[in-house]
Amino acid sequence: MESTNLLTLPDNRRLAYAEYGDPNGHPVFYFHGGGASRLEPLLLGDEVFIRLGLRLIAPDRPGIGQSDFQPNRGFSDWTKDVTFLADALGLDKFSVLGVSAGGGYTAACAAKIPNRLHSAVIVSGSWEFTTADLLKYNRWSLILIKYFPWLYQASMKLTQRSLNGSPDKLLETLKKRLPAADYAVLKSPGRIKKSCEALNEGLRSGTQGTAWDLQLYFKKWDFSLDEIRMPLTLFYGEEDRNVPLDLVKRIAATLPTIKLVMYLNEGHISVIVNQIEAIAKALLSD
Repeated sequence: MESTNLLTLPDNRRLAYAEYGDPNGHPVFYFHGGGASRLEPLLLGDEVFIRLGLRLIAPDRPGIGQSDFQPNRGFSDWTKDVTFLADALGLDKFSVLGVSAGGGYTAACAAKIPNRLHSAVIVSGSWEFTTADLLKYNRWSLILIKYFPWLYQASMKLTQRSLNGSPDKLLETLKKRLPAADYAVLKSPGRIKKSCEALNEGLRSGTQGTAWDLQLYFKKWDFSLDEIRMPLTLFYGEEDRNVPLDLVKRIAATLPTIKLVMYLNEGHISVIVNQIEAIAKALLSD
């Protein structure tokens, strides 16, 4: 499958996307995590999606990878890009899978275009953070994104330097910060290199797109979760250090169509890799 396809959108923006898995399989739009790109599914490998009977379509969000920046966009704007891409590919119905910072985009699709969706799944997904949430969880990296975006963009440039260095050295640095399950996944042969490639590609056009992408989680969302009427399945690891799990549980408890699945010994990254069979089952279910 092609790792770079380009589509011109109605407003003349360029949208880049990759395809993985079985060309005749069940179509799934894959929304990558924060700072990553359309190359993120390579962490699992093409053969996994072929085995599961999935056709994965992974677009770069605006300003990320090879997709053009879109000023003043919100989560709901993404649903228009997705439906245009689906129409261009001849897909009437499809599933959506959002990983980490791709979660809000899956929620937006479930709210705004349920008639086009077969299923909706979020893995290790982020949610809307209020100022009270930031203070409660004391996540300094999140505070940096919300209040000092220029400083966060500078930090991303420094991160990019480390991505171009030794993968083994980077992995050793991450060992001190990651849960054991996440570290074990990235330690698998070739996986840290694939992760660096996906992150590097995300910053191909600079840091503006990624910074905007993440800042949306600290603004009032442009749709309401109450609009979601279709089933929405959430997968999380109990060892997730990126997303506050009590926030996740609070949100899940407020929406009757949400099914929350938790794994005791999984982290933020490991869930999508280690639990891909269960995730695929949820994507394929009626």
